[in-house]
Amino acid sequence: MHLDFRQLRNFVALVEYGSFNRAAEAVCLSQSAFSRSIQALEQSVGHPLFDRQSKLPTLTLHGQTLLPYARRFQELNVELSSHLREADDAQNGEVAFGCGPAPGARLIPAAVGEFHRRLPQARVRFHIDNWYALHHALTSQQYPFVVADSWQAELDPQLRVQPLSPQRCFFVCHASHPLAKQGPVSIQQILRYPFAAPYLPPGVRKVLATLSQRQDFTPAIQCDHIYALWSTLAHTEAISFASEDGFALCQHSHQLVKLELSDLPDEWRLMQTRFAIISPVHAAQPPLAEKLMEIILHADRQLQPLTQGVSV
Repeated sequence: MHLDFRQLRNFVALVEYGSFNRAAEAVCLSQSAFSRSIQALEQSVGHPLFDRQSKLPTLTLHGQTLLPYARRFQELNVELSSHLREADDAQNGEVAFGCGPAPGARLIPAAVGEFHRRLPQARVRFHIDNWYALHHALTSQQYPFVVADSWQAELDPQLRVQPLSPQRCFFVCHASHPLAKQGPVSIQQILRYPFAAPYLPPGVRKVLATLSQRQDFTPAIQCDHIYALWSTLAHTEAISFASEDGFALCQHSHQLVKLELSDLPDEWRLMQTRFAIISPVHAAQPPLAEKLMEIILHADRQLQPLTQGVSV
């Protein structure tokens, strides 16, 4: 019997998410590719693993027998990958990680600078991307940790989430925008204009969908490079949103204006960032990664008084 690790990973995801659609999304596969993977695993085992008569994925006796071994395979894979990365770090002195667009604007550069001052011989490599790409990189052991939005990570028992300080979010536009000098504006006025944003976490997307009275919300312009995204505001009449951190950093360089709302909805009143350092629960972190995570947490605490004192 040949057992494929990716098929076992998908099997565990289906058990934990209880839905083909959500499990496929969690492992970054189409639903058809995910279903084929489960079928291939059943062929390798020689028995059905799920009861096809049930509306929800329900384990058969053979599925129940396989589950603890599949989870152990995952644990061993994470453990082995972690030790191999640790050995590689010890020899080459490099730490690699991923981060989201917003943390990559200010927090991560500050933390990397401090890390480099403390350990000038070590090399750092970080990649900015959206949550789906970062989650895939994390679960495939490309990175020991990522710094990203934690909306979905908090639902995954296989991930350790170390929260960073939350920040308020608000709508922004370029200084030349028609709404820039109007004083308080309504949500409906804002929603008449196109929206520019990086990949939207589910929580933010849900809020914007509710405000615009749609089933879902998709930006007219999407880019995961925050500086490029805000630069497009100078050439369009698009509206975007920013955290306190991002606004403090780019208010003057990108001529951003904070839009005051005349009818602040409850949905947006409580809107704030939910960034965190996210890593696998069962992975032993390489020493350089542990050090960098410690410095990121310290930099986050140090930066907060600066952002909270900014007049916006």
